Amino acid sequence: MLKRLIKHGNSRAIVVDKSILETAGISEDALFQISVNPSGGLVIQSVMDSNLNDFHEKFKELNKKHKKLMQNLADL
Repeated sequence: MLKRLIKHGNSRAIVVDKSILETAGISEDALFQISVNPSGGLVIQSVMDSNLNDFHEKFKELNKKHKKLMQNLADL
């Protein structure tokens, strides 16, 4: 599939159709790693975000357990 870069503010973007994400089994809020191919071009790979989900769960637990401390830190 060929795609063109589109203007997005001062940057450029590639729009990925929802049907392509669904076919690849990728959620709409997935993380992607972008790297430069030494022979030219970009490589875009989805990243398993299970570690990110674990982080959010642990953060919620800590926030609940130390709610007052977290609020004091937020107020600084």
